[in-house]
Amino acid sequence: MQPRWILAAAVGLGFAILFLFLGLWQLERLDERQSRNAAIIARSDEPVRPLAGLIADHDGDEERLPHRRTTVIGTYRANEEFLSIGRVYGDVVGTLVVTPLDLEDGSVLMVVRGIAPSGIAGPPAVGYEVPRGPVTLEGLIGEGEAPLRIGEADPPSGTIESISRIDLAYIDTWIEGDVLPFTLLLDTQSPPSAAEPTRIPPEELSDGSHLGYAIQWFAFAVIAVVGVVALLRRAARNEPTAAASEGPDPLV
Repeated sequence: MQPRWILAAAVGLGFAILFLFLGLWQLERLDERQSRNAAIIARSDEPVRPLAGLIADHDGDEERLPHRRTTVIGTYRANEEFLSIGRVYGDVVGTLVVTPLDLEDGSVLMVVRGIAPSGIAGPPAVGYEVPRGPVTLEGLIGEGEAPLRIGEADPPSGTIESISRIDLAYIDTWIEGDVLPFTLLLDTQSPPSAAEPTRIPPEELSDGSHLGYAIQWFAFAVIAVVGVVALLRRAARNEPTAAASEGPDPLV
């Protein structure tokens, strides 16, 4: 077989192997997503527990707290409330309202109160003021958000008023006290505010597009293998023709 046929077959097989691994990788991603979805459903179905009890039950491992329902008692820091404009949650579009809450143990919890209409004045969000004094809250523990690559600009006044992402590490540098590494997605509050922002809708859980991508990569792998087989058959047919065209060895 001529070197060019061998090279072409090797390249085709290389692509087939690559496509196969990409398909398997997508199936692995699908399994990870399904496992995460199952964990979220199981956690959110657990009974509501006080935050201190949840932390104790999980030996202080705060990474195991998100997506569980909890209750807390504390006092809002209305003067340190901040907004995050241009947020989209499903069909809900507006400005995210986040208010720090002082807990009894001295720590500070970022309470994501919900979404107010776009263009709202504040902070504090006008028309959505929090009550003074102790409040009892119930909601879902959230994970915060990853920071932007370009980072957040330092607030000129030294107090956060507007932020792009709920980056808890960044917030901790500007909020006095020990900011907890998770948020509370508010559901109910007692006593209630005069008006409440629209609550954050539950996260939509799905398998995503991983299975479809896996099928595509496997199809590409099959096409590559079929192409290699066709190439080898063509090369096999051409070999006798090439040999015949050379003719018999000349007599010496």
